Amino acid sequence: MNLTSILLIATAVLSLISGVIFLAGSAKNSRWSGFWVFMISLGCTIWTFGCGSFLALPVGADVMADWSILCIYLGGMLLALSVLVYAAWWCYLGKYRILSRLYVIVCAVFAAFLGVILIYDRSVLYDGITLSNAGNAVHLYWGWYYIAYCIFFAMAFCGFWICQFINARKARTKQVRKGAYVLFFGFLVTALISGFYNVLLPPSNYSLIWVGPLSMDIVLLAFFYSTLRYRMIAVSSHWLRLLAYGVTILSGVIIYMVIFYIIFTALFKIPNPSSSILVLNFIMIVIVLLLIPVINEVTASIRSMISVGQVDLAYVIKKLNRIATKNVDLRELAAFLADHLHFAYIGILINGRLYGSKALSISAGELEKIGKLRPAAAGGVWQEPNEAVQKILDELDLKAIAELKNAKGKPFGQLIVGRPLGKASFERRDLVQLEMIINLVATVIDSEKHIRA
Repeated sequence: MNLTSILLIATAVLSLISGVIFLAGSAKNSRWSGFWVFMISLGCTIWTFGCGSFLALPVGADVMADWSILCIYLGGMLLALSVLVYAAWWCYLGKYRILSRLYVIVCAVFAAFLGVILIYDRSVLYDGITLSNAGNAVHLYWGWYYIAYCIFFAMAFCGFWICQFINARKARTKQVRKGAYVLFFGFLVTALISGFYNVLLPPSNYSLIWVGPLSMDIVLLAFFYSTLRYRMIAVSSHWLRLLAYGVTILSGVIIYMVIFYIIFTALFKIPNPSSSILVLNFIMIVIVLLLIPVINEVTASIRSMISVGQVDLAYVIKKLNRIATKNVDLRELAAFLADHLHFAYIGILINGRLYGSKALSISAGELEKIGKLRPAAAGGVWQEPNEAVQKILDELDLKAIAELKNAKGKPFGQLIVGRPLGKASFERRDLVQLEMIINLVATVIDSEKHIRA
């Protein structure tokens, strides 16, 4: 199997997954439009898979070739009809919408007529198939059927462009308008490409039929990403998020393989890399893409720890939100805060017990004195140490004490803060950042659990 066939089959899978996400992620009031986006993806999948499988067929696989050709032309008609229905059936034409729906019905009857005839009599489309090591080809018969096939596609896409342009102009929100324009201009470009490489050129040169499906899949992916970007579909469930992540990974793999193919052929002047080279590159890029979340997490953690002059609030907040979904280990939480807020020490005091980022030589009596400090001022978190507590703080090189409050505003513990690293004393920015983090830390800790403990 050559790289072209691999790319086509991979993009066919990608298109199908995208369609499933559209269908499952559509809101109730847009479920029918989501269904027709799925049908577009399904038609594109069948068309793309047919082209990829036909180009990869070995010599003598005539039966499989017959089925692949059916997939190419029936899938293409399903794609064109679904594109038209998506744009025209709910077109913003007001009282003239009946015209767009009649047009859809005429095109649907036309497509059904062409499809039934092709299923029962292949000779109306082609009179021979060539399967060879030099390349596979279909000997198309340029007769009435092929002309009718071309007219159907012209009717379907012209109707789509007119209705989609109207839909884009009259869209109720900016996000929907941008998504509609992505689909309009994307299909405008890809229909011109597909019209040349998959309609006009095949009677004389069948080796480039892969260009149209590949360009069509790129448009669908662009529309898929635009709908995610502008929140037009809700990817809320776990399996939908996994599918969306799979689409991203597979898209990256396809882009890499295309770039690899171009560079490889340019450098080594070899038309097709060997199967072992293709498989090795495919495995390596999949591994790299799967490791990206881990690499990003490690990089963000290291960057947050080494940037002593400032706090990476985005990383700290993201990490605390993640910790909140698990059982909280207070010592690990204190160590995390000390490392990423850049303080020599962070301690969490609850029920007379201290959970610190490192060992601290402090007695139970001293902890009791800290725990009995007067409450913080209304709306604040910082407590004012008395003379005895201030002496304890100075001896241990501690700088401040803050209250931890539950959702009802009731104090349940304290956060003890050591010396800021790289600075002689607190700056106002340090206090503002700390107050924000302290309030979040208080929500992360299961206060009731630790109070009972």
